[in-house]
Amino acid sequence: MSNAVSLNPEEFVEGGGLIDDVDVVMKECVFDMFDYNGKMVPGVPALKIVMELGEGEEATQYYSMGSNADWIPSEDGSQLLAVGKATNIRMSSNGGIFLKSLIDAGFPAEDLGDDITVLDGLQAHVIRVPAPKRPGIKKETEKKFEDTILIIGDIIAMPGEKKKPAGAVKGKGKGKGKGKAATSKAKPAKETPPAAEESDEVTDKAMAAVLDLLESEGTVSKKDLPAKIFQTMKADPDRNAIIKIVFDDTFLEEGPWDFEDGMLIGG
Repeated sequence: MSNAVSLNPEEFVEGGGLIDDVDVVMKECVFDMFDYNGKMVPGVPALKIVMELGEGEEATQYYSMGSNADWIPSEDGSQLLAVGKATNIRMSSNGGIFLKSLIDAGFPAEDLGDDITVLDGLQAHVIRVPAPKRPGIKKETEKKFEDTILIIGDIIAMPGEKKKPAGAVKGKGKGKGKGKAATSKAKPAKETPPAAEESDEVTDKAMAAVLDLLESEGTVSKKDLPAKIFQTMKADPDRNAIIKIVFDDTFLEEGPWDFEDGMLIGG
């Protein structure tokens, strides 16, 4: 009998139409087989997410979960079933990276059991980050399919919560909004001094990271910031929080640099 695998990233193991910088609603989340549009038959088990982009637009994203020798989707697509020797999702798989970003953004780990449909209705801001290098994958395949991974940058509303208008976070919902953006999460009524100090420290690190990039490159586009921060701060435990901060228009507009039309220009 096949067993459903846990989707909680705390139980993962280490191992082996692009959209970006946009507000989405996860309309449907299921596991399915994905053949890379006919280029990989019979395909691999993948997390399939249909995302609403607003204005009647939708995009479907696939996140590979590993080998078809280890996993298959359940009949209704709600679970990933073990059929081989593997018992845990690999952290380095695209699906593993996506689900880890979900937890890093604040989704309760205990709510991720083995049913992926708990994500239906989640509203989030998604961004692209570089995919890890995977030995053994042909360069042309890696370049076409795995250069970047669309991950959760910020959670706007949890499933079941009242939906916020598209563009409630960072611009107009497609990363092209100008002016100051609304923050993605309401601030608590009271904030303890340790939390405030921690927030200030991460903001300072984000400021320093952007200044270092501008010193070496002169100009940097907002769209390129996640990839560059991801690469330069791989070992920093605050990396994901820093990536969120540098995507906030208010932060970019108030920094010691020029920010205009999505470009940062060093002083």
